[in-house]
Amino acid sequence: MTQPLRIVSIGAHPADIFDQSGGTMAHHTSRGDYVACVVLTHGARVHDAVISDAMFHREEVPDETELMKLMEDRSDVKGEEVRAACKIVGVEDIYFFGADDAVLLVTDDMVRRLAKLLRELRPDVVLTHFPKENDALTNSHAITGQIVMHAISLAVSVDPGDRNPPHRVAAVFFFGTGAAAVPANVWRSEGGFYNDVFIDITDVVDKKLAALDCLVSQGYGGAYARKRIETSDGAFGVAGGCAYAEGFISLKAETHYYLPVTEHALKVARLSDHQLIEQRSYRISVD
Repeated sequence: MTQPLRIVSIGAHPADIFDQSGGTMAHHTSRGDYVACVVLTHGARVHDAVISDAMFHREEVPDETELMKLMEDRSDVKGEEVRAACKIVGVEDIYFFGADDAVLLVTDDMVRRLAKLLRELRPDVVLTHFPKENDALTNSHAITGQIVMHAISLAVSVDPGDRNPPHRVAAVFFFGTGAAAVPANVWRSEGGFYNDVFIDITDVVDKKLAALDCLVSQGYGGAYARKRIETSDGAFGVAGGCAYAEGFISLKAETHYYLPVTEHALKVARLSDHQLIEQRSYRISVD
């Protein structure tokens, strides 16, 4: 690229942006690209050590006032974890929308708010969830992807009350994790989509692991972070010809002046079978 890219990664929950694109963000921030993160929901209901775990084992949950206060406190905890994780991968700008993750819907207010932010940040690239992930009806990841697509469409035009000029996003990449997973239920049987972009994150996988370790309230720190990286990023790495990778689904085909042969493809073509196996066999430390 002749000039730095502007990238925005948009996740449904506090952990999603790191789980799905932490290594990719680390690559781009180290290259000098601008990277910002958007978290749509406070995430206090999802995988939280207090709300979704401790409460699950109680005979009775607190009354409405106490529970709302507790959820607010847990939301603040998650926010601090996100800030710490962002620092590790080099991201400084974080936007919390604070929506309740009880029932996430595509609403006019949410779409307009995100469209306004896109006009303000003016990203070249947007990373987000696949709009048809899992059931695409109640899945908050899929709903987030739908909100983002509506916002991208709206951002191209003016909107009364927003003085920022229209903005068109150049490229959209959907998180591969979950979208191209094993079809273990009827919602995933539709198929037809696949991960067509892999980002080799082997050199920054330690940063991604450290970022996931920050998400203690989510239950991601420690054993789960390592399991997640080995099974997800490790599998993407095997598919992409490296040790660890993040998978993405591109929104649309690209146009080139010359055939787009990557440096990675040329490198792999010059390796023997045993060299390929050795390259893919690297493992992060379990300590």
